[in-house]
Amino acid sequence: TSPHVFPVGKTTVDVTVTDNHGNPATCSFDVTVNDAQPPAITCPDDILVNNDAGKCSAVVTYTAPVGTDNCAGAVTVQAAGLASGSAFPVGTTVNTFEVTDAAGNKNSCSFNVVVTDNEAPKPNCPANIEVANDANACSASVVFAATPTDNCGVDTIVYKVGTDVITSPHVFPVGKTTVDVTV
Repeated sequence: TSPHVFPVGKTTVDVTVTDNHGNPATCSFDVTVNDAQPPAITCPDDILVNNDAGKCSAVVTYTAPVGTDNCAGAVTVQAAGLASGSAFPVGTTVNTFEVTDAAGNKNSCSFNVVVTDNEAPKPNCPANIEVANDANACSASVVFAATPTDNCGVDTIVYKVGTDVITSPHVFPVGKTTVDVTV
């Protein structure tokens, strides 16, 4: 009877008409229902974590989103980013998931995994240096170097005497001078 709920796809409807004297006549028509509704998908909130100790990354687990649709057959794939349980590098990784239904309609969502490097570098200062003055001088030219380490690499090393930035080699006066190292 009309109205009638038809499934997605093509359905042929056969019509038979009979008059008062029992004479039949038939015809048919097709009803095609197209799935024009995109599937739905919802991603988790952004994930903010600190790096794993000694690493320039963090292993992050999350529940991967799965799309839904008004019709069966929707498929969800990860289009960008890293899988749950992967080691995510320091910085921001965008994870994108896309769902496609049986009719080819698509939808997607994204979330960020933000890994912050909260591990300070180790300056590894050289041992105290004791040298004799240079000939005919009340000072000495001294070569020095810190050997810093860091889980994500060293960006800068700054040597200071008081407020003055110095480099190696540097000419030091006779006596004790403290060099501050910032990594």
